[in-house]
Amino acid sequence: MRSHLIALLLLAPAASGLGCASQDQATKAAEHAAMESEDDATCRQKGAEGSPAYVDCRKSLAEAKVKQGAVQEQKRRDFDRVLGAGTDGQNNY
Repeated sequence: MRSHLIALLLLAPAASGLGCASQDQATKAAEHAAMESEDDATCRQKGAEGSPAYVDCRKSLAEAKVKQGAVQEQKRRDFDRVLGAGTDGQNNY
């Protein structure tokens, strides 16, 4: 796992010359690898990789991230809705 993180971190600067899309992808991949590494370190404190405690920990972290993502998406939609409410061309005084 750590070798993947190191490889991604070494490749990220090299990818910078490939354009914005590639750089964005490399940045996201590095962020994902860092999160995976953090999750792994957190859950290894609860048990060895593959143990029931480790698997439960990883599952609960994944579920929490899905919920957090849903909350963030709802906040983004609410913000867009509020922002768009004032752009209909009508005076809402």
